[in-house]
Amino acid sequence: MEVKRFIAGSICALALLTAGCLSRPVQVAASSDPIEQGRYSVLGAEVSGTDTQVMFFWMTFGASGSGLRRAIDDALDDAPGADALVRMTVDCEEFYFPFNFIVAPIGIVKTRVSGTPVKMGTN
Repeated sequence: MEVKRFIAGSICALALLTAGCLSRPVQVAASSDPIEQGRYSVLGAEVSGTDTQVMFFWMTFGASGSGLRRAIDDALDDAPGADALVRMTVDCEEFYFPFNFIVAPIGIVKTRVSGTPVKMGTN
């Protein structure tokens, strides 16, 4: 009976030690697209967008393309007529399920973007 408790406790401890969460800032340019200084109009207050992907064996699955690009597009959907974001902040969070490095590395990657929407080519 005590051996079963020890094994069950060891499995639980191993699961807790192998699960985890990681959050890291991502370095990006000052805007989501190349913008000439002073050649844009601010369209409104700060908007934000997210993208979530499943990661299996260190490869992301889901919609094709960049998670950062989809998060930017999600943010731009909240600002009709906007071409780009300026004063952007980007945050990437990763969560790994238990036994991620023992059985198969499985996790979730979430990218968050916020910034000020602008229309390019106007003063």
